[in-house]
Amino acid sequence: MPWKYHQPKFEYEEKLQDTGYPWSGHRLFAYDFVRNFKPKTIVELGTHWGTSFWSFCQAVKDEDLLTELFAIDTWKGDEHAGFYGNEVFEKVKEIQKKYYKDLKINLLRKTFDEAISDFEDKSIDLLHIDGLHTYEAVKHDFENWISKVKDDGVIIFHDIFVNQNDFGVYKLWEELKKKYKTIEFYHSFGLGVLFKNAEKYKELIDREKELQMTYSFSNESKKNWEINKDLEIIQQKDSEIEQRDQIIQQKDSEIEQRDQIIQQKDSEIEQRDQIIQQKEQIIQEKEAEIAVMKSSKFWKMRERYMGLKKFFS
Repeated sequence: MPWKYHQPKFEYEEKLQDTGYPWSGHRLFAYDFVRNFKPKTIVELGTHWGTSFWSFCQAVKDEDLLTELFAIDTWKGDEHAGFYGNEVFEKVKEIQKKYYKDLKINLLRKTFDEAISDFEDKSIDLLHIDGLHTYEAVKHDFENWISKVKDDGVIIFHDIFVNQNDFGVYKLWEELKKKYKTIEFYHSFGLGVLFKNAEKYKELIDREKELQMTYSFSNESKKNWEINKDLEIIQQKDSEIEQRDQIIQQKDSEIEQRDQIIQQKDSEIEQRDQIIQQKEQIIQEKEAEIAVMKSSKFWKMRERYMGLKKFFS
């Protein structure tokens, strides 16, 4: 069967921005795997926020499959994921109801050992193991659950190239590679894909190098796209700031011009006030002179003369 690549839109991203999470680099492969091979039953051990689980769900929704999906987690955390409150599980339920409510999704809030009795042997097509990452824990999960996987089923492991602290998936992965056919991806802390029956997936296995390059490149391209997008936003903001600065400078120039006009007007007013004061002073001086003149003997005699003149005329 030829392998088809897709360019999906992950709807859940509206509620969960997880592009920086370790598993986000493998979403495209997980999505394409489900759409290409159409598993009837998918079980995930360790879901947390759900990056991998929503990748499976989106593929099931887009391909219109009848796949039944199980997410098994206590949603309390562990030594590697960190411990957290109920807010994570509430966010998972919110995403399920908003974007994938029509899918057959089961959120099992149990430990992996508690949930194992819910599944019959050889009932799982795709098993994703992503719980506690110590060698002992992941080996325990693999050995407990492998019988639940169909003879032609697939098991996926995350963090197969992390060898720091007490992470031990890489040790188990090296052991399993000697016994089973596998393919692996090196980016985003590594993803291992184990095939119980290699014949069914022969063409996929033969294309491992192509898959590695394609999905690694897609992951880096997305990162570069996000970086470029961030740069575009920054450049846009810088342009807006520059435009605002120009507007402010223009306003400052207008204010400065107005201030100069106001200062000029103030100077004109001051000059007019001085002229008015000078004229008022002259008037006061004239009025004083007139008052002195009217109080003189000459003025009084003039007044009498003018009065007699009017009488005899």
